Amino acid sequence: MKRRLFILVFLIFLLGSSGEIFGAKTGIKIKKIAVMPFGSLMVDDLSFDFTHLITNRLINDKFIVIPQDVLEGFLVEKRVRRTDFLDRPTIREMGTALGADALMTGSVGMLAGGENPRVAVSAQMIDCVDSAVVWANSVSYTGADFATFLGIGKINSLQKLVEVAVTDLLKGLPAEAGVHDEQARPFEIAQASFFPKVLKGGQRTNVSIEVREIIGRLADIKAFVLDTEVELKTEDARWYTGTFIAPSIEGVYSLRVYATDQGNRLFRMDDLAQLRVDNTPPEVSVSFGQRLISPNNDGIMDNILFFPELLKADVLEGWRVEIADVAGTIVRSEEGTGRLPGGFMWRGKDNRFKRVKDGTYFCQLILEDKAGNRSVSPRETIVVDTTPPEVNLVLAAEDDKGITLELKTTDNSRIGDWDLIIYDRKGNETGKFDGKGDMPTELSCALKRAQEGPNPEKEGFLAYSLEVSDVAGNRLEREKELLKPPEPEVSEGEPSEKKEVWIEDF
Repeated sequence: MKRRLFILVFLIFLLGSSGEIFGAKTGIKIKKIAVMPFGSLMVDDLSFDFTHLITNRLINDKFIVIPQDVLEGFLVEKRVRRTDFLDRPTIREMGTALGADALMTGSVGMLAGGENPRVAVSAQMIDCVDSAVVWANSVSYTGADFATFLGIGKINSLQKLVEVAVTDLLKGLPAEAGVHDEQARPFEIAQASFFPKVLKGGQRTNVSIEVREIIGRLADIKAFVLDTEVELKTEDARWYTGTFIAPSIEGVYSLRVYATDQGNRLFRMDDLAQLRVDNTPPEVSVSFGQRLISPNNDGIMDNILFFPELLKADVLEGWRVEIADVAGTIVRSEEGTGRLPGGFMWRGKDNRFKRVKDGTYFCQLILEDKAGNRSVSPRETIVVDTTPPEVNLVLAAEDDKGITLELKTTDNSRIGDWDLIIYDRKGNETGKFDGKGDMPTELSCALKRAQEGPNPEKEGFLAYSLEVSDVAGNRLEREKELLKPPEPEVSEGEPSEKKEVWIEDF
């Protein structure tokens, strides 16, 4: 029994020391480092090359630094212009191509001279085997930070402060990085995508996968959505493509990939890309501050604002707003892609930038989401009114008590306010009326000299002044116009006088 236990412990020791136990970590020594450019800055005629300063510090700490021209050649070949262009496959390719164990990136956040110099710099180290961040640090110093009692020890030199900052920044650099066997696969999925990635259920989408071989070759690759396999094809053993019919049920579906290397090791990669099935048209509501516009450049209601709002979260492909007249002819339209604007403004002009006629118009929004679902909002009414109110005012009756006026008001919108002044035959103000809203159809006014009775010789000399504004700001003004009696009604049995018409014979 003891002999068997000894053999089992010995085998576990051998397997553990060889790193073959599932999930075990293997360590690698960090010897060679590639340093991404930190930049060179000029302050008070002094130049500070932080890339050079950090490189020298690393060399003093017994690290090997990849020459900058060699690193730049690799970056140019891979078209990497900035640090944020570095993805996992590129970092792993860099490690293989340049023999680098780690990559150092960072930036200078602040650098200033003067009596109290300041510097702030940060850096991080990335393992080139699995592209994991194995170390990060940042320092931010001013010269006064080093002052003790009575200001002794303060650093007044920016150059000295930078040296201290770089030294402290690189303290604690790891000499070794741990790598999971499962993560250190011999190839990387550089890209994986659906196109289109948003669609209706039952529609066909394209699947595209880019494989980069890092330290080994790919033997086989399979892609799945749920339990359905996507048939993949390739021509160059790098790009693999296929087509897939989206599930009929709405939801988000992930792409899962299984790949094997030449050693028949199986690697599973989940959630490499997402497909969204959307069967519901977008829903929108439109709100108006007012539905009346008077585009006559008088500063009152010259434009109209309306605000769309999606009733549920949706990703729009495009939108179109249309304004049509009562005959259905579109007079103004605008369209765009992507998200809806916060609001729309219409200035009462058509697509040729000419002012539209007065009347009733209808506004609609047409939306289409990324999946191709289309919806049309309910029609909203807009009234265009640039015409002043029309008031027909006549002297309906006159007796010894006064006069009676008949009023007939016509307007495309509502009356806002009005003022009416009546003058007697001598031009004296004898009655005054005003109000808000609609005008009355009949008014009576007592004349100061009504006891004199009607005087036919002076008929027509009664006058009035009138000011009427509608709610759109259109204004009617009449100043001391004569009050006219109503036109006599023509009896139906009374023949009208026949006028001669000249007709040219040609």
